[in-house]
Amino acid sequence: IASQNVVDDGTSGRFTDGALGLASLDLLRPGIWRLGAILRTGPDAGSIVDLNRALAVKLAGEDVGAPEAEADSLLPSNMQALLSAGPSALAIARNAFDWAIHTQHAFDGPDLERGRVLIRRRRVRLHAPVPRPGKVLGVARNYAAHATERNAEPPVEPVLFVKASSSVIGTDHDIVMPSASHAVDYEGELAVVIGRAARSVTREHALDHVAGYTIANDVTARDFQNTRGQRFFGKSGDTFCPMGPCLVTADEIADPQKLRLETRVSGETRQSAMTSEMIFPIAEVIAFASQLMTLEPGDVILTGTPAGVGAGFDPPRHLRDGDIVEIEIEGLGRLRNHVTSEAPGRDRR
Repeated sequence: IASQNVVDDGTSGRFTDGALGLASLDLLRPGIWRLGAILRTGPDAGSIVDLNRALAVKLAGEDVGAPEAEADSLLPSNMQALLSAGPSALAIARNAFDWAIHTQHAFDGPDLERGRVLIRRRRVRLHAPVPRPGKVLGVARNYAAHATERNAEPPVEPVLFVKASSSVIGTDHDIVMPSASHAVDYEGELAVVIGRAARSVTREHALDHVAGYTIANDVTARDFQNTRGQRFFGKSGDTFCPMGPCLVTADEIADPQKLRLETRVSGETRQSAMTSEMIFPIAEVIAFASQLMTLEPGDVILTGTPAGVGAGFDPPRHLRDGDIVEIEIEGLGRLRNHVTSEAPGRDRR
């Protein structure tokens, strides 16, 4: 997990402070994980509100006994537990965030930075919003132009595949190209995070089960996926599923099918599309997947990539050591990852 020392994380100016962008935090102390929200505007843009700490300070101000223990009992300190706890926990997180924003601007409010409520970005590491999802599902060829560049017909129904949850990393973590592959590719995608269990849901009610949205890169070893027919293996390498920078709750996104998506590789724009170009919209994908399996809180669905992947060029333009991949989606911020090569024979454990 790479440290972030830059205040501009690609989200500044794209949200109001009222937009709840949830992030999983590592406070640079072994074993200390917290739940936070990113400030996106104002003089503290890029800083993090530690939601658990904010709630504790708020409760202390209300003379609640044992405020830290009470805060931990009300607000889980990891995203998976928060989503499993349901809407009431999200409401508590929102309340703690709103209190911190109000207090930050209050003339005689407490010093939030000294109280460890407001944390400078250089002091935290952002994990993926859901660091270890129960399931990561992908949708193949969900943009017609991408199907064409891959010399394939657009599918007649959603084509789903599974990606190992162990491949998930956060923004500013390194994508490590394994020495066994010589054709590692990028795929910028809108990711959906499930907030409420979904089984046999209708398309009309599918979005009621969504907790929020984030950005993902469906990194793929094309030589394993194509030549060797190893779709799951080629999609599931270590570091092959960057996600982030945060989870923007569903109520903040008016229409997830009207978002601009762009992918840049070392500054060059490779992908640019609207999510309205999906063949199968998000609601249809959720309804289809829920026919045979229960989608559980914290599960992630990668909704497909538009045209412009490296394999679509002639000759192919796969990732190279030293590349920087940036994926930006309107309303969600920017996911940024440096690309590096694995040394042959190196044990990465």
